[in-house]
Amino acid sequence: MPKKFIEMFEKNVFSSLATIMEDGSPHVVPVWVGIDGEYIITAGGIEHVRHANMKRDPRVALTISAPENPYEVYLVRGKVVSMSKQGGKEFLDQEAQRRWGVQEYPFQKKKERYLIQILPEKIIDTSSVIPDGVDIR
Repeated sequence: MPKKFIEMFEKNVFSSLATIMEDGSPHVVPVWVGIDGEYIITAGGIEHVRHANMKRDPRVALTISAPENPYEVYLVRGKVVSMSKQGGKEFLDQEAQRRWGVQEYPFQKKKERYLIQILPEKIIDTSSVIPDGVDIR
């Protein structure tokens, strides 16, 4: 993964996750993401549509953008390599504390959460296509 891409995760990035519905149509949802070694990680519950989609078809796409500049965007295509019952709640709690200053993710409602590992296959830095000298903010 490019260094600039990894450094972006030190910020409260915005991300959308696209999965593939059974009929082939896209399903896109906002998610919190992090980096764990070679993986992009996120979390979710078994009740989410995205869980069934990723279980059936591991191909996903993400957009990840910087909070201070929504035009600083990375496009990621990859595959889900793991959906583990361990770590999902902890990831959401950690992100809720970092982003909102609360100890626990407030939407848990005692539901089981999965930690999802995505292996990026292609990472595209869209800021590289902006001509030098152009300020798009």
